[in-house]
Amino acid sequence: MPERKGTVCFGFDSNEWAVFLLKISTMFPLVPCFAISFVLPIVLSDGRLANLTELHPPADITIASRHLGELTVTWNDSISQDIKKWCVIRYPIEFKYYDSDDWQEDSRRLYPKHVEVFELHRGVSIRVKNMLLDKTIIKESNWTIMDIPPPPGDRETLASNFSCIIYNHSSMNCTWRKGSKAPTDTEYVMYYRQDKITRRCIHYFMDANGAQGCHVDHIGNENILICVNGSSNSTIVQPYYTQFDPFECEIYNPPVNLEVSQNLTVKWDMPAGYNNDPYCFAFELKVTDLDGDSTKLLRIDHVTEYVLVNINPTKRHSVKVRMKLAHCDETKFWSDWSNEDFIENLHSFNAYWMLLMLAIITAMTGLLLLFAFRRCKVLETVCEPIPDPQKKFKALFEEYNGDFQNWINCQIPISKADECHPIAIEENPQAEA
Repeated sequence: MPERKGTVCFGFDSNEWAVFLLKISTMFPLVPCFAISFVLPIVLSDGRLANLTELHPPADITIASRHLGELTVTWNDSISQDIKKWCVIRYPIEFKYYDSDDWQEDSRRLYPKHVEVFELHRGVSIRVKNMLLDKTIIKESNWTIMDIPPPPGDRETLASNFSCIIYNHSSMNCTWRKGSKAPTDTEYVMYYRQDKITRRCIHYFMDANGAQGCHVDHIGNENILICVNGSSNSTIVQPYYTQFDPFECEIYNPPVNLEVSQNLTVKWDMPAGYNNDPYCFAFELKVTDLDGDSTKLLRIDHVTEYVLVNINPTKRHSVKVRMKLAHCDETKFWSDWSNEDFIENLHSFNAYWMLLMLAIITAMTGLLLLFAFRRCKVLETVCEPIPDPQKKFKALFEEYNGDFQNWINCQIPISKADECHPIAIEENPQAEA
C-alpha cells in the first residue's frame, strides 16, 4: 500500500493547515494561539502514524457463548489507545464452511465482538482483521483465523432432509429423516430458540412418508434457531444446526369464495385472519379445460380478481386459485388450492333460470285466462256438450229408422180444405164462337 505522508485519520493535512493559519495570523492576532492548540495535536498524531510501520492483527479470538449454533465471538484488537484516539477503526469479518472454498463477507464491526449463527455441523472458519479508516483505508492488518470443527460423530448420522412449515402465523411442523449411517436405535430430539428463549420440542409424530417430525403450537415472527440432536447406544450421532425466517417457510390458508361471473371475471377473498390488503401477495389461477384436458397457470399480483381472456365460454372449464407472500417478504410455499368454480355451471345456471321464468310466465298467463273465462261464462258456452239427437227425436229413430224425409212428411198435418175433389167441366160451344 503506498505511504500517505502528512495525512491523519480524520482527513487533515498538517502542511496545508499551517500555511492557511499563517495567512490568517496576519489578520487576527489570536490565530497563533489557535494554531498551537489545534494543529499541534494533529501534527503529533500524524507523527505517531508515520512511525506506525505495521498494524498488528487481532489476537485471542474466543467463543464467549454458544446457543444452538449462535456464536458470540470476541477478540483482542492489539491496537494502542493512542491510535484508537485519533483513528476510525473497523473490524472486517468473513467466514467459510469446511465444505466450501469461498470466504463470505459478513460485516465491518465497530467493536471487537460479533454474534452470528452458523450451521456448525458443516464446520466453519472465521477470520477477522483490524482496519484504520479515513475517507479511504489507511492501513489494515493481516487476518486472524479461528477454526471451529464439526461436532464429533459421522456426518452421515445427522438428521437429513430437514424442513419446516409454518401454518397460519402460529403453529410449525418440522420433519427430517434418519441419517443413512445412523444406528437403528437412534433417537432424535429437536430444540428450537426464538426471542432468546430455548425450548425442547415435546410433540413428535411420524408422517405418511415415514419421516419423523415435531409439532410446535406457538411461533413468533423472529428468526428460529434449530438443533436436532441424536443419541444412540452404539455410536455418537452428529447434531444438525440451522436457522430460518418464519415468513420464508410459512404456508398460508387458501383464498376463499372464488366465483366466476358471466363476463368471465374471477373474484376471490383473502382467507380469514389475514390482512384484507392483497398488495403483498401473489396469486396463481389454475384454469383447466375439462374437454381438452389442458391446464393454464396464470400469475396475478396485488389484486383479488382477474378477467379471463382467450377462453371459449362454450367449453367446460374449472377455475381455482392459490396464494403466497411474494412482495413485502417472500415465502417458499404456495397455499392449498381454493374452492373450485366451473364456467359451464354459469351457462347451465342461466338456462335453468330462463326455463323456470318461462314456465312461471306460462302458468300465470293460463291462470289469468282461466279467471277471465270464468268471469264471462265463456267456458260454459264453449265447453257445453253436443246434444244427442236420439234423445230429442225418439220417433225419428224408433219409428222411421232415421229416415228424416219420411218422418218430416208424416209430421205435416193435412186439413180438409186441402183434400182433392173431382170437378166436372162442361164445354160451351157458344163460348167458343
